[in-house]
Amino acid sequence: MALDLLNLVSETLVNWNFLILIIGGLLAASWLLVRLAGVSSDDMSSIIDKLSIFGFLIGIIALITIGAGLYLLATVSNFVDEYSAFDLSTIACLGILGLVLILRPIKDIRFGAMISLAIGLLGAGVLVFFTTSLQLLAVVFLILFLAIYLSIKIFEDLYLLIAEVLSSPLISVTTGILCIIQGLLQIFGLTIGGIIMLFLP
Repeated sequence: MALDLLNLVSETLVNWNFLILIIGGLLAASWLLVRLAGVSSDDMSSIIDKLSIFGFLIGIIALITIGAGLYLLATVSNFVDEYSAFDLSTIACLGILGLVLILRPIKDIRFGAMISLAIGLLGAGVLVFFTTSLQLLAVVFLILFLAIYLSIKIFEDLYLLIAEVLSSPLISVTTGILCIIQGLLQIFGLTIGGIIMLFLP
């Protein structure tokens, strides 16, 4: 039963991935689309912020679709023939689109501080069962907080850099346009990768 449901969901996502690409592409290119619509600067940021929440969900679906495709690739013997439009260029588009849409609304969130705070409080909370010394609890909290925060700070900085680059209007709009093109081509059984292969010797 669970396996049948997994197969059904995977097949549905892969078969309809062109729609995910088109909708996600429109959301990724929303900055350009809103500009072309002549919306004022004040309203533009508000509209894009609202669209980014919906885009976050589409981004997660895009990444899940890659997993669904890889699952079918491993389980369906004639995958290449049956899902010819789900090629490497489709996986690349879905992957980049997913990251762009997911990172856009959360690029300013400092996960390092949140994780460190949570672990620090957890450590101090566990110690409450063994001591009532506020000084000791405060020291344990500070040690845990600083140790965890400093150890993951480099990863947080890298994540913020990647998020800033991918959520920039140039990258976001370019990704959106490519994904829209890829999705539209798939309707006709074509892909960007397939077209490129035609011109290679």
